[in-house]
Amino acid sequence: MNVLLTGASGFLGSRIYAELTKSHVVTTLGRTPVAQRHITGDLTKRLTSLAHASFDYVVNAAGKAHAVPRTAAEHADYERVNVQGVCRLLAALECMPIRPKAFVHLSTVLVYGRSEGMLLDETTPLAATDVYGLSKARAEEAVREWGYRTGCSIAILRLPLVVAEQPNGNVATLLNAIQRGRYVRIGHGNARRSMVRADDVAALVDRVAGVGGTFNLTDGYHPSVAELEQVLAGYVGRTSAIPSMPLAVARAIATVGDGINALVGRRFPLDTPALQKLTRPLTFSDALARQQLNWHPRPVLALFQ
Repeated sequence: MNVLLTGASGFLGSRIYAELTKSHVVTTLGRTPVAQRHITGDLTKRLTSLAHASFDYVVNAAGKAHAVPRTAAEHADYERVNVQGVCRLLAALECMPIRPKAFVHLSTVLVYGRSEGMLLDETTPLAATDVYGLSKARAEEAVREWGYRTGCSIAILRLPLVVAEQPNGNVATLLNAIQRGRYVRIGHGNARRSMVRADDVAALVDRVAGVGGTFNLTDGYHPSVAELEQVLAGYVGRTSAIPSMPLAVARAIATVGDGINALVGRRFPLDTPALQKLTRPLTFSDALARQQLNWHPRPVLALFQ
């Protein structure tokens, strides 16, 4: 099969590219060439280079994430990249002489807009209010509408924290803080969070392209914050106990952080949203993927044991 992949230079996109090239001819689309078969294009601008191409299906792994917006322009970037970028890609695909049969879109569990919950499934209403989650929810809506109108099969994968053998983002930051002795546990660390392995997601893309639908993906284990800390401490060779902070003290600090961040943008590391992520359980059910996609993920923690 011929597959078009956006975001191939990214953390997850690069792993999807490596997986798909095992059995398919993959063409990448982006500003910087990352493969021999590459279409140079910017999703924030009009795409004109797909008119003479032909693909069996498309995987959209491009998007803006993680960066905390502090200005109006940075807020607008999420709309420009995650929503308008998807719409430009869909418009370019619609102009092709032969349209792809399927479109796989990488999304996030943040579209649910929940700060707490246990085993939330795909029927949970989309209620995101943060700029990233809201932009991904709007992108999902655009993709579904386009699929309904054109007859293209649509698959949407909603991902929690994605972890790989070479961690980045929040996991890398946590590892570094634990190794340097700069990490403090808040409360008892009982809150559970969902995670998923990047290589497991990459291996599922080809299968979901042939099925369609919307699916949460997790490793099915949902470790507690304390358990994650313990595993990561062992991974970096830390033998001393991780210090803890009473929840009441953390709440007081977070209140101060709220005031500081209201004045200067989210620069203070501990505010109420950050505290909620560390102390409230938030897990998602992957039962639908197990039933319909034969999804059998491996535990994330095994990467560090």
